[in-house]
Amino acid sequence: MVLRPFRRGELDTWWAARLHAYAEQPGGPPTREALRARLEGSGHLVHGQLDLAVDADGLLVGEIGTYRPPNRTLPPGWFELGIGLFDEASRGKGHGTEAMALLLDWLFEEAGATRVQAATVPDNAAMRRVLEKLGFVADRTVKEGSTEFTVYAVTRGRWSRLR
Repeated sequence: MVLRPFRRGELDTWWAARLHAYAEQPGGPPTREALRARLEGSGHLVHGQLDLAVDADGLLVGEIGTYRPPNRTLPPGWFELGIGLFDEASRGKGHGTEAMALLLDWLFEEAGATRVQAATVPDNAAMRRVLEKLGFVADRTVKEGSTEFTVYAVTRGRWSRLR
């Protein structure tokens, strides 16, 4: 498993996955042009945002990163994490868990994170299992548009005790 910047030739794959996965999310998917700008900056943490490709055995299988949630301000040292595996065939193989653990290690050890959180819809049992396996605990519920999300969080202290 490798987390790396996106490559220029991967824009169409990333964008197609975003169109599908974010079609019904508040705000919808980004435009192709917005995603192209993010691709150019991928691999660099800037103002709390980091975009990385999830590479398993030399194949692009998904995306992972941090972002600033809409309409919510995060204190210094707090990060919101998001992940998406592009193809159903890539799911259930531990790729998401491994990618999240790699990024969590980096955020806590290198980026000065004191808390990392991730939001998921309550009926996403697979995501909830991954978060709980990694030591996240349900923290609160937020509503964005008409969608309700459960926010899970893990602190630096809890993460270091689990590792």
